[in-house]
Amino acid sequence: MKQLKRFFDFYLKSSLHVAFMVLCMFEITIFEYDFKTVLEERAFIFFSSLAAYNLVKYLSFFNKNIHQLSRNIKIIGAMTGISLSVSAYLFVYFSFEQQFVIFLATLFLVLYTIPLNPSWVNLRNIGSIKIHIVAVCWTLLTFVVPLVSQIDLNNSTFWFSVLQRYLWIILAILPFEIADFRTDSEDLDTLPRVIGVSRTKILGYLIFVLTLFLVYVNRPNFLFVYTIMLSLYVYFLATSSVNQSSYRTIFWVEAVPFVGWIILFLKLQDYV
Repeated sequence: MKQLKRFFDFYLKSSLHVAFMVLCMFEITIFEYDFKTVLEERAFIFFSSLAAYNLVKYLSFFNKNIHQLSRNIKIIGAMTGISLSVSAYLFVYFSFEQQFVIFLATLFLVLYTIPLNPSWVNLRNIGSIKIHIVAVCWTLLTFVVPLVSQIDLNNSTFWFSVLQRYLWIILAILPFEIADFRTDSEDLDTLPRVIGVSRTKILGYLIFVLTLFLVYVNRPNFLFVYTIMLSLYVYFLATSSVNQSSYRTIFWVEAVPFVGWIILFLKLQDYV
C-alpha cells in the first residue's frame, strides 16, 4: 500500500496527471469540431504540458538546491528535459499558424516563470494576473492550436467559443485559488484574498451560468457533457475550503476533463 501511495504521489508531483488532463481538453476540442489530428500533435500537447508545469513548479527549487536533489526530483528533472526535447522535435509537425499560437503560449509561460530583469517579479507572483495567464495558456494550447488552421477566424462564433473555453478554465482554477489561500504569500492579490472566499465562490457560480449559456448558443449538441463537467467544478468550488486535502484539488478537480472526454468517447461509440 505504501508503494502504491508513493507511485501515486510521484504521478501527481511529476505533472503526469495534469499533462493527461490538458490532453483530454485538447481531445474534447477535436471531438467538438470533428477535425482530424495526428499523433505527433497529441504527443506535443502532452509533453509540452508536462515540461511547462514542472518548470513552473521546480525551476527555482532546482536552481537553489542543485546539489541536494532527492532521487524523485532528479527523475522529474530528467523527465522534464526529455519532454522539452520531444516537444521541440514535434514542433515542426504544426502549421505556421499553429506554431505562432504555440509561440505566444510559450512567451506567456516564460513571463510567468522567469523575470526578464533580476529586479522584477515574474507574472506568477502577481496574484491578480496569475489566474488569467494560466487560463490564456490553456485556452491557446487546447482550443486555438487545433482550430487556428482549419476555421474562419473572422467568424464571431469562434471567438465566443474561445471565451467559453477561457471561462471554463477560470472556473476550474477557482478551487485551487481557495485551497492555496493559506500557503500563498500575503502579497499575492489572489481572488480569495481580494474579494474573500465566499465572493470567489459566487463569482464561480456566475461564470458557470455564463459558460453554460455560451455552450447553449454556440455548441448546443455538447450541452450535456459541458453541463456534467461544469457542474462538477461547481460542486468542488462550493465544497472548497482553505483546510481541504491537497489530493482533492490536484487529483479530483484536475480529473474533470477526463470525465468529459470519456463521455464524448462513449457517445462516439453510441454508448451514451
